Amino acid sequence: MGFFDILFGRSRPRQARLDPLFALTTAAITFETELGWVPADRAGLVLRPVATRDFRATEKELRDLLELASRETKTGVEVREDEYRYRWLIFRDPDWDDLVALVHLAGQTLTEKGYGTQLLAAVFPFKQEEDPKGKKDALYLIFNYKRGLFYPFLPRGDAAARERDTAEETRVQALLEKELPWEKDFSYWYPLWGCPI
Repeated sequence: MGFFDILFGRSRPRQARLDPLFALTTAAITFETELGWVPADRAGLVLRPVATRDFRATEKELRDLLELASRETKTGVEVREDEYRYRWLIFRDPDWDDLVALVHLAGQTLTEKGYGTQLLAAVFPFKQEEDPKGKKDALYLIFNYKRGLFYPFLPRGDAAARERDTAEETRVQALLEKELPWEKDFSYWYPLWGCPI
């Protein structure tokens, strides 16, 4: 932080932390064996787009890169904008390692191009093992890029009701405490209602 930032009370946006994502590779096994939740074959990355020519060029470069990478992994890639005008990169693949690798690749590319501060979260949905079609509630494992930490989000029932199962969320965190770097401050467990994943 520079002198003028201190003088005027400005704070710089935090850079994204990417390395904790690799801990997901082994954590998926524990999710299944300890909790009965299995990956739902998709993942998402949400970011705040910037209205500049340079960012548009970076986005195009990223899409080209992801297209090349996804040809190799046979991963489906889709770009969506949500009701808050945040941009979502959505990946579909039954291979958990490919999902994690592509989400990391996208975050790393944006960071290297100077847009790491625009990364908001990576989202990994899980479904109950005895519910292969995923018709019941989904558990979302959310990675906060700014804090470099994970937290669970488990919405319950009708989406309009906006209810979450905080008891189960806390249990998930407690059971997998050693597997992932978790957000300990519950005030940062932001719900992602209407998440397009």
